[in-house]
Amino acid sequence: MDIAIHGFWTTKAGDVNPQKTLTTPVSDSRFFYQLRHDSKQRQKLIIKILIDGQEISLVHDWLSNDGKETNFFDIPLKYRTKGEHALSFQVFAPVSEAADAGPGEKIYESEKFQLIFTE
Repeated sequence: MDIAIHGFWTTKAGDVNPQKTLTTPVSDSRFFYQLRHDSKQRQKLIIKILIDGQEISLVHDWLSNDGKETNFFDIPLKYRTKGEHALSFQVFAPVSEAADAGPGEKIYESEKFQLIFTE
């Protein structure tokens, strides 16, 4: 399966505008991303979102057949500090078909995107 995350953005999920570098105030906590894929069957994936190598969110997502999933994550206040940060995404297959199954094999890792917080 071919998977890619081309960037992230803030404001509204419907305003799809993936950025590799984003400058935003520390008051912005919600961000969006779009996972693109070529899967034609419904399957579950687990997405880890990391800032400066620290996991900040774990998203369980079901792939649709249109080739794109738009989702969001929140960055906790303790990670929203002024300056440059590295943001990345890791995609895993679940360890089982159970609804609460955790991450199994890593199948994709994004490039490191740049998030710059201002005051």
